[in-house]
Amino acid sequence: MMKSLHPLLKPVLALLGLTALGTAGASVKPDWIETQNFNGKPATVYTSNLADVVFDNTGEIIGWYIKQNPGTRLIDDKSGTPDFSKLIGEKGAINMVRTEQKTNGVTTVQSGRALVVALPGNTAPKTAKPVQLVRDVAHNLMQATFSYSQGAATVTKTVVLHPRQFNMQIDLNVTGSTGYDIRFDGLGRNATPAVKAIAVGTATLQSVGTTSNIQYAALQDNPSQTAHALIVRPRAGTTLNAVTAGGAAASITLNVSSAAASSPVKLDVYGGKNELIHLYQEGYTALPGLFQPNIFGQISLYVVKFMMWLYSFLHNWGLVILVLTVALRIVIWPLMQAQGRTTAKMQMVQPLLKEAQTTYKDDPQKLQAETMRLYREHNVNPAGCLSMFIPFPILIALYSTIRNFEFDQGLGWLPDLSLPDPFYILAVLYVLANLLQLYVSTRKSPQMFKQQSFIYIIYLFFALTFPAGVTLYWIISTLIGAGQQYLINKQVERQMAGGLQRVEKVGGAAKVAAAGPQLSKTPQAGAQANKVLKTVKPATGNQKK
Repeated sequence: MMKSLHPLLKPVLALLGLTALGTAGASVKPDWIETQNFNGKPATVYTSNLADVVFDNTGEIIGWYIKQNPGTRLIDDKSGTPDFSKLIGEKGAINMVRTEQKTNGVTTVQSGRALVVALPGNTAPKTAKPVQLVRDVAHNLMQATFSYSQGAATVTKTVVLHPRQFNMQIDLNVTGSTGYDIRFDGLGRNATPAVKAIAVGTATLQSVGTTSNIQYAALQDNPSQTAHALIVRPRAGTTLNAVTAGGAAASITLNVSSAAASSPVKLDVYGGKNELIHLYQEGYTALPGLFQPNIFGQISLYVVKFMMWLYSFLHNWGLVILVLTVALRIVIWPLMQAQGRTTAKMQMVQPLLKEAQTTYKDDPQKLQAETMRLYREHNVNPAGCLSMFIPFPILIALYSTIRNFEFDQGLGWLPDLSLPDPFYILAVLYVLANLLQLYVSTRKSPQMFKQQSFIYIIYLFFALTFPAGVTLYWIISTLIGAGQQYLINKQVERQMAGGLQRVEKVGGAAKVAAAGPQLSKTPQAGAQANKVLKTVKPATGNQKK
C-alpha cells in the first residue's frame, strides 16, 4: 500500500509547500503599537486576531478594522517599522467607522470617528497626556488610558479590550463640563444599516430619533459572515439617552446630562461581526430585538451550549471536541450503518458488475438489466449511498459554529482552535485519515482507490483553511467511520460468503453457480439464468451436483 500511496502524496506535499508561505503563524499575538505615523498622524494601535483598532492621542477611534478572516496579520513589522498600508487600504479588513456619501452621483469617502467626546460650547484645543498601556494577554485583557485637557475641562477614557472578543468596556470621566455627548460613527461601507434603540423596561424598538434611558442602541448590517454591528449599552447603573441617525452618515450619539456628568460613565461597546456565536458568547443575544437566529443559527446555539457544558467539567477543548464528535457519530450511527452495508455489498458484487460490463459492453439495455438483477438478488440498494452525505450538513454547522467560537485556550501546538493549524499537522492527518477510510471502503477495487485518492488533494484546501477545531472533528469522525466500515465489511462478508452460490435452472437442469449468478453468454440463456430458485449454503461434499 505504501508504494501505491507514494506517487499520490507528491501533489499533496507540493500543495502544502505552496501554501506554507501564506498561512504559517496565522495567530496574531495581541499587542499595543505606538506610532507617530498612522496615515500621517500619531496613534496607538491595538492588534489581535479579530480586529485592529486605531486610537488617536485623545482616545478617539480613527480606524476600527474588523478582520474578514480571524488571525490575519495586517500590520507588517518585519522591517522594524510598522507598515499599516494594508489596514489603510482595507486589504483583508473593513473599517467600521468609514462612511460613504454620494453627491450628484459621485461617491466620496469620509473617515468617521468613534468614542468622540463633544463638550458643548468648549472650542479650546485639546492637550493630550501620554497614553498609559497595560498588556495582560494571559487574562485576555488589554487596557489603554487616554487623558487630555480642553480648556477648563479634563477628559479621561479608560478602554479595556479583550483579544478574544469584539466587546470592549469604556469608563469615561469628565470634569469641568456640565453635560456632554459621546458619538460613534458608522457603519463601515453600509449606506443603509439597520438602526435600533430600545428603552429600559420596554420591548418597543425605535429607529432614527431620540430614545430616553436606553437599554441599548445599535447599527447593524444584515447578518452574514462579513456583516458588522455597532452596539452600545450602558452598564453599572449608567443612564443615557441616545440619538440615532441612519443612512450613509449613520451614527449613535449618547447624551450625558449635567446631573450625570459628575459621575463616571460606564459603557459596553460591541464593534465586530453581526454574527450569532460572537453575540451569544459576549452576552448580547439576550437583548430584545437585537438578533433573531434562523433554524441553522438555533442549531449552532445548541452546539455551542453543549460544548460549553462539556467544558464546564472537562476543562479541555480538545476533549470537548472528541466527546462532541463521538456523540454525533453515535446519533448518526444507524444511518451510516445502512450506507456502510451498501458500500460493503457493492464491493462484494463488484467483480460481477465488472464481468457484466465486459459481456454487455455493446448492449447498454442488457447491461442495465443485468446490473439491476445483481442489485436485486444481492439486496443492494444504490440509494443507500446517499446517506454518505449526512455528515456534510453537520460539518457545515460545526464550521459555522467553531470558526466564530472563541476558545479561551489552545491545544498542544495549536494556538487557537478557531484558526487554521499554522503547522499543517492536522492537514496531513486529515489526508491520511481519509485515505484510510477510502482504502477500507474500496479494498476489493485497488483501481478505484487510486482514482478516488486524488479527490483529497481538493479536500486538502479545506483542511488548510478550516478552523483547527473543525479539522480535528473531521479527523476523529473519519477514523470512527473507517472503524465502523471495517466492522460492517467483516459482517457482510460472513453473510454473503454462502449467498453467492445459487441454484439456477438452466435448460431444465439444476446446477450450483459457485461464484455467484453467472453471466449468460446468450440472451436466451440469460433469461433462463435469471430464474433464481433459492440461495443455498456453501456446497459440501455430500451435496449433489
